[in-house]
Amino acid sequence: MYQQPQRPHPRLRRFLKSRLGIGCMVLLLGFAVCTIAITAIAANSANNTATATPTATTAATQAAILVATTTVAPTVQPTQKPTQEPTQKPTPMPTPHPQPTQPPPKATPAPSCQAVNNNPWCYNFSPGKLIYVPPNGFCSYFNCIATFYAPDDPGDGYIVECQDSTYSQSGGESGACSSHGGVLKPLYSH
Repeated sequence: MYQQPQRPHPRLRRFLKSRLGIGCMVLLLGFAVCTIAITAIAANSANNTATATPTATTAATQAAILVATTTVAPTVQPTQKPTQEPTQKPTPMPTPHPQPTQPPPKATPAPSCQAVNNNPWCYNFSPGKLIYVPPNGFCSYFNCIATFYAPDDPGDGYIVECQDSTYSQSGGESGACSSHGGVLKPLYSH
C-alpha cells in the first residue's frame, strides 16, 4: 500500500531552509552582478571610456564593475589616403593624307563572239576546237536529234549540224546524220 514519505527531522529542515536561502541569495547576487556588468559594458561602449564610477555597493559588485569596465580601447589604424593616378592625355590621331589614286585600268573589250543561237559558250561555225563533250543545257540552245544523248555518247564523235538544222554528237563517225540528210558542218568552240 501507499506509504506517506517521512518528513525530515526538524533540525534538518532548518538546515535545508537556511541553505536554500543562502543559495537564493547567491543567485540573486550573481544576477545583480551580471546586470551591473552588462550595463557597465554597454555604457562603456556608448561612451568609449574606461573609467569606473564608484557607487555604494558591495565589494563583489565593485570588483565586477571594475572587471567589466576595464576594456582595451581598439587600436586606431591610420587609413591610407588614395593616391591619384596620373591621367593620361589622349594622343591625337594622325590626320590621313590622301594618296593620289590611279585611274582604273581601261577595260579591254572582249573579242566579239558570234555565237550561234546566242549560246553562252560562244559556239559557232568558225574553225576552232571540235566539241566532243557538250555542256549541260546544250540542247536548250540547239535543236538536238532524239538520239543526241545515246548510250555510246559523249566522247565518241564531235558535234555537227545536220542538213535539216538539227545537231548530233556523231561527227566523224560513219552514218552521222543519216536520218537527217547528212552532215552540213561541224560546230566549234573558241
